[in-house]
Amino acid sequence: ACARRILSNTPLAALTGLNETIFVEAARAFALRILRESEPDDAKRIEHAFQLCVCRQPTSAEVDEVLRLLQTHRQRLADGWLDERMIATGQADQLPELPVEVSPQDAAAWTLVSRVLLNLDETISKN
Repeated sequence: ACARRILSNTPLAALTGLNETIFVEAARAFALRILRESEPDDAKRIEHAFQLCVCRQPTSAEVDEVLRLLQTHRQRLADGWLDERMIATGQADQLPELPVEVSPQDAAAWTLVSRVLLNLDETISKN
């Protein structure tokens, strides 16, 4: 018989997924992968991210919601509420190598969106 992993989709697990350093670093790497592998179109990038995370295409409602989230983060970064360098790299004096058409602000916004996508119940507990 094979041992089964206990489901860990509790609020505490979700908080850990959002705040633990390793998960933030994973979100940075995932965001860079999305930006490098996808067409320079937000909806296409969202579709690619969903395919990588949950092995399916997002619904139109999911695309709309992630687009709203992305726009909110872009605005917060533009307004100076968040430090794009800290989000994109974890260090204030350094930037990752980005595709030519991607700004540091956009990389940071996609990192924040990636944190959400990687923390979806569907991503964490694929059954």
